[in-house]
Amino acid sequence: MKLKDLFGLALTNIRHRHLRSWLTILGIVIGVASIISLISISLGMSEQINQRIHSLGSNIITVSPGGQQAQRAGGFGLGGGPPRGGFGGGEGFGGGGGQAAITFREADDLRTLPGVYKLDARLQHREPVDYKDKNTSLNIIGTEPAAFPDTVGTNISYGRFLSISDEYSAVVGFNVANATFNDFDILNKQVKIGGVPFRVVGILAQSGSMGGTDSAVYIPQKTARNLFNESTDASQLVIVVAPDHDTDTVAAEVEAELLDLHGVTTQTEDFQITTAATIQSAISSISDTLTLFLGGIASISLLVGGIGVANTMFMSVLEQTKDIGVLKALGAKNRDIIYLFLCEAGTIGFVGGVLGVALSFIVSNILDTLGIPSILSTELVLGGLAFSVLIGIVAGISPARNAASIPPVEALKYE
Repeated sequence: MKLKDLFGLALTNIRHRHLRSWLTILGIVIGVASIISLISISLGMSEQINQRIHSLGSNIITVSPGGQQAQRAGGFGLGGGPPRGGFGGGEGFGGGGGQAAITFREADDLRTLPGVYKLDARLQHREPVDYKDKNTSLNIIGTEPAAFPDTVGTNISYGRFLSISDEYSAVVGFNVANATFNDFDILNKQVKIGGVPFRVVGILAQSGSMGGTDSAVYIPQKTARNLFNESTDASQLVIVVAPDHDTDTVAAEVEAELLDLHGVTTQTEDFQITTAATIQSAISSISDTLTLFLGGIASISLLVGGIGVANTMFMSVLEQTKDIGVLKALGAKNRDIIYLFLCEAGTIGFVGGVLGVALSFIVSNILDTLGIPSILSTELVLGGLAFSVLIGIVAGISPARNAASIPPVEALKYE
């Protein structure tokens, strides 16, 4: 039999059992939509995180107190230990524990390394902040004004950056002005940090970064050292790599210098060096695992749909036993019978896959409206469609073989 004839018979059989066929297709639709939607969420989250990492600068190196033990406990600064700043400032990547300190003298030594364009030795404390009748507790970061524009990871929205001549001036994050104090007129107004008055000279643009820039207040480092009564130890170093140098190479040189200064080895190092590449590598590993996990969960529903296809095909064989006998009497071979039922099962899988893909696009639009990242790539859509057809064909193999094995005489006698 020709392939066109086989598909024609398959479609006729599906139409004759329209209710059962559509219920079977519905199982495939739900399975395909679940797989594509869950994996698209994982891909969307991964892409969003990677974009934020790149927005912080691929030429930035952060050095924080605390070695590998602190890294395992704190999860790249996402938790554990006191706040130590991060990529671009705030409670972000690079959080260490309260172990061996990194001193301002060591920071001066690192400035002389090849490839170090600028170095910001920061101090960070959480302090009470008062503005008008509002008071709260915020991350106060003492930063070096000369390096601040290059290390903060965002631009100025209103006002200006800190300058070398500033002493009691402050630059606030977007959320501090917009949400915490809900007053963009805070520019050129006075705030009190730990009871000490500061004049707000700038408001940072919204970064949305995981580093916490939006919720931090920046003041000159020298002022911070007096305010926090800290003269020797820095909370974190943020290094900007020169354009003509490789970030990973400079990071290795920084590590070697600190190992020598601290008298430790790579196995016992008491500091943590973080670059965009190391963060992205860790997050990619996590997102890949999450994608497999979500895909595996969603695949269960598609396998259930496959069982529905198998059940429908077994019933189809029973209902068409006499028709199978007629086809064999007219000269149809066993492989023609097998191809007929595989075409029917594959068609059910294909229709279910197409509708499932369409449903996944609807779900993706709803997720985007709710602010949940979702990416529907061509590979994901085609993969979901191919998987649905494969499930249909695999589920139809056993019923098709059973149909082909029925002797023509017995099939013609079957009622």
